[in-house]
Amino acid sequence: MAQRHPMLRLAAALLIIACAGSHAQDAVRRDGLVAVCVACHGAAGIASAEEIPAIAGQNEAYLYESLKNFREGNRPSPQMRGIARELPDAELRELARHFARQPYVRSVQAADPARAERGKEVYVRLCQLCHLDDGKSTTYADYPLLAGQSLPYMLKEMKLILDKRRRVEIIKHDMLELVSRPQIEDAIHFFAGQRVSPEQVSNTTRDPGKRTRHSRFRTDPPADDAAE
Repeated sequence: MAQRHPMLRLAAALLIIACAGSHAQDAVRRDGLVAVCVACHGAAGIASAEEIPAIAGQNEAYLYESLKNFREGNRPSPQMRGIARELPDAELRELARHFARQPYVRSVQAADPARAERGKEVYVRLCQLCHLDDGKSTTYADYPLLAGQSLPYMLKEMKLILDKRRRVEIIKHDMLELVSRPQIEDAIHFFAGQRVSPEQVSNTTRDPGKRTRHSRFRTDPPADDAAE
């Protein structure tokens, strides 16, 4: 076997060192960005403040689209826009991927039982085509998982949507006109009151290739699964 030229060996070694250094820098950068998120969203994306959403285990495509909308000013939040404004798509995707891979943990909270019961009727009539299994799954990858999410946060965001201060393309606004605001709030109590453990949730990290709305979010299932 021919001996590799010493200069080629040196070049290969330098390339390996450069790649290792680049990966290390990327990891430091990612960890720094995650630390900024954790300051508000809690360790591993489990927020303790009532008006801040828990993002652990959320659908990756939904998190990515949300970050893009914050960055571009399409979703109102001075704090989130200030953080996302300078981040390129690759780093937004990295953050979305990181938090989507965390266990889906939600704090037990006191939703109004009577309102939650009425809200279940609204859910069956209006919501369950997109938010499956009582909010533990979704029809499409860029829809949010709602089961157990913070009640004050969901009430706040829905008010922004109903007041036309936050435009959400995936929501059919004419459907919201079929029910009153109190009924919509009842549905939010229903979602917030769900008791959920990580293994009950079906997100697009755990189930790749399913429930995809846009091809840019699609991850094909393994060949063995595709053949079944």
